[in-house]
Amino acid sequence: MRGCLMVDWPVFVLTLPGDDARRAPLMAQLDASGVRAQLIFGVDGRRGLPAGCEAEIDRDAARIHMGRNMTDGEFACALSHRAIYRRVLDEGLPGAIILEDDAILQPGFDTVVREPRLAEMPLVLMDYAYGRALPLTGRPVGSVTAHRVALSCTMANAYFISATGAAALLRASTPVTRCADWPCCLYGVKAWMLSPRLVGHQPPGDGRVSHLDAGRDAVASNRVRPGRPAGSGAVSEWVRRRISVRVGREKGQR
Repeated sequence: MRGCLMVDWPVFVLTLPGDDARRAPLMAQLDASGVRAQLIFGVDGRRGLPAGCEAEIDRDAARIHMGRNMTDGEFACALSHRAIYRRVLDEGLPGAIILEDDAILQPGFDTVVREPRLAEMPLVLMDYAYGRALPLTGRPVGSVTAHRVALSCTMANAYFISATGAAALLRASTPVTRCADWPCCLYGVKAWMLSPRLVGHQPPGDGRVSHLDAGRDAVASNRVRPGRPAGSGAVSEWVRRRISVRVGREKGQR
């Protein structure tokens, strides 16, 4: 029977101390769906990076790669995701699902989250912005379809990562020189994206507090020409951009 093949992947909810109200809607959704989750308290960069974090980042390289200074909040977020990659490897987990605490589950999450087919893909984006995929690569994963990522997109608020993917992203984020979304070319790590998306996120406003937006506003004018993500390749990226198709959005949408 198909039910015998289902897998309960570890589900980690990345949050910060004191953000009980922020994560409450997600935790209620997970509980109602029968999905067990574990809170992971990330690095808190709201008042500067904690002692010891400077050894794990490279501010000068980040400025070159990002085209501007990275904020302490962005470094903290990237370090938090990096710690989860290391945990997956240190604990010998075959994979895990990572949700940031402002995630909003969509219909189908509770079944796809247990799909063994996830293990066949190093990285699976359950939410994303500006998704573009290689044509004719769709494969069924439960009630949704996975498409092979053609170009790096944004958002790291909901994804599945296998041990292989965790190792690749850990290497790319040692030291941290880019934001959590993403430290390297997603095509290079053989990432996939799900359509329709299984997770949304709380938009700014309506009482939602963003721990990153204020810091980004402060460095908005401090820009240089950004570098290219490792593994992107100018010619390869041009070809992939030309043949890629939009996923999960209409023209002009995120």
